[in-house]
Amino acid sequence: MKSFFKFLLILAGIILLSAFLAPPLFRILPFKFERIFNRLIMIFSFAAIFTFVRFRRDTFKNYGLTWLNSRHASDLGIGFLAGLITLSLLAVVKIGLGYAFWRPEHVTFLSLVFQTLQVMGAALLIGLMEEFFFRGVIFKTLLERFKWSLPISVFGTSLFYALIHFVSHKKPFVGPEPTWFDSLRLVAAPFQSLQHWPEFWPDAVGLFIFGVILNGLVIWTKSLYPGIGLHAGCVFFIKLDGLFFDFLDVDNKIFFGTKKMYDGILGWVFLLVMGWMLVRIFKTKKSIENT
Repeated sequence: MKSFFKFLLILAGIILLSAFLAPPLFRILPFKFERIFNRLIMIFSFAAIFTFVRFRRDTFKNYGLTWLNSRHASDLGIGFLAGLITLSLLAVVKIGLGYAFWRPEHVTFLSLVFQTLQVMGAALLIGLMEEFFFRGVIFKTLLERFKWSLPISVFGTSLFYALIHFVSHKKPFVGPEPTWFDSLRLVAAPFQSLQHWPEFWPDAVGLFIFGVILNGLVIWTKSLYPGIGLHAGCVFFIKLDGLFFDFLDVDNKIFFGTKKMYDGILGWVFLLVMGWMLVRIFKTKKSIENT
């Protein structure tokens, strides 16, 4: 409980310091006020992590980020292909049901290669950063420092991962000369966004399921690399699918979802099947490696 209150105190300090610095920095930096405020919170959060987590030589090993070798490379590749293939099959099913169409854009070969490499790099970076933060730092902190049980740690991490994507769902209006009061209004924005949960709960359910699967991979493999690969594979598909597919808006969104792929029952089922398949794959892989 003492650690939890310490966490809340640090979080409050980060928010208040960001709120205090955002207005004067807005006058000298060529960025939007909201972006400056968000970047300050991110910078101070990472600074707090590096200050209080006490990184040692074995820290990255403890978080499942040992130096990449052939086994970890295969784990990364399996996860990436699992995410890419699962969402591709879901898109094929939607095409078969008439809720999507195969309509590749006319781009040059060099442009396609450049976009693919660009998206691949961004997807791997997003997978690395988010998995290290959520399944590494957050999950390990809840489990080992706060002494939460394994199921509660998985639930808490996955819920936080799902909801954090919607903290900017509703943004307050900020005038041309923001003040410290506007910073405080931005602080309250996430709570105002969560009040509109009926608008995004299907998305949150899909991300929660995805988060549980990612947590499960860390638990089963003792490594972040399968989750990084899976996360990157899904991001890779979602960022590139607009080049190949057209997804229709449907009335029955709760079942078929949208082009996001994870905000309907059909997408949830595909995610659950993917998670089950990955468990089987990594169990088989582990038994082979141990023989």
